[in-house]
Amino acid sequence: MAPSDMMDGRVAAIREDLGQNGLTETPILSYASKFASAFYGPFREAADSAPQFGDRRSYSNGWRQSARGCAEIDLDLEEGADMI
Repeated sequence: MAPSDMMDGRVAAIREDLGQNGLTETPILSYASKFASAFYGPFREAADSAPQFGDRRSYSNGWRQSARGCAEIDLDLEEGADMI
């Protein structure tokens, strides 16, 4: 299971739902900390993938926000993520 958003509580909700359905051994890979990159835009254009306009930098941490990224990682680990 690999939720790609950074919503707080997402990993905990998934972990709880998996447990309630007997899937306690299903690992969760968290994308808790996404960093904006100049390489991402050209890749999307070459792959002709969405979004076709704008960018998603607002969903990513800037390189100066490493502490925020680490805090998000810690939260997802506390919620039950198996991998980051």
